[in-house]
Amino acid sequence: MLRLLALASLSVVPLANAQDDGELGWITQGGVEGYAWESDSMPFDAVPRPRDFVLPDSSFIGANKQDRPEDLEIKAPPGERRFLRYARGQLVDAWWVRTGKLDPGPLVETAKADWTGVVLGPAEDGFLAYGVATSWTVGARTVLHWRDRLGSVQVIASRAAPTLQYGIGRPTPLEKPGDTGSRPTLKGDFRKEARPFVGAVSSCFDTSPKPVGATIELRLDARGQPSRIKVAADQPAFNLEDCVAAALMDLKGAPNAAGKLELLRFQ
Repeated sequence: MLRLLALASLSVVPLANAQDDGELGWITQGGVEGYAWESDSMPFDAVPRPRDFVLPDSSFIGANKQDRPEDLEIKAPPGERRFLRYARGQLVDAWWVRTGKLDPGPLVETAKADWTGVVLGPAEDGFLAYGVATSWTVGARTVLHWRDRLGSVQVIASRAAPTLQYGIGRPTPLEKPGDTGSRPTLKGDFRKEARPFVGAVSSCFDTSPKPVGATIELRLDARGQPSRIKVAADQPAFNLEDCVAAALMDLKGAPNAAGKLELLRFQ
């Protein structure tokens, strides 16, 4: 049976004072507070970014071990989390996470947005959050603003342009995968709601060894649309969570409902 969802909070607490209009804040066009872009200076009290904390617009491209950037988390005021990325010893990117408003205006000024769409971001309890993101190109950098569809968490990311030494994987809005015609067994709380999307969900496992089984956990928001997702499969699949999230992003159900889907595909 579907159960009503009590709104869960991210691992930050509410902040009393939201970012003031026009305030540049922690991230600026020239860097972050106290550190310029391409600086080799590093906060002494920084710690490695937790692997289970997912940041939107954080992928990179690299063929060798030395191509992997170093992601760090630094101390932040209550209600915030702050992350820095160093590539080959230089500061290239930053992410600012807040429970409350973040204004990208001072960073993008009059730049025209490249796109707006649904992108996955950080959530609680191992889930990923559906959120609405807008991306801009500003000079040699990009800026992304992400807003949680369910809660009040927002993220601003400022990222460097790719170089010969640092390759970047830019996000794009979730796009529903095609239907390759396979019809797996689908059971669970959202079976009826997910029926129109079963072919698209199944296509996310086209490259997986068969048979393959998967559990998909969903939480819906007050409008009955997906707001949280968690996917676990017993066989590997490429880009699985993004693919399944995209396949189910138009699902409609009872407001604030939560439940599971069980998928089994034999061929």
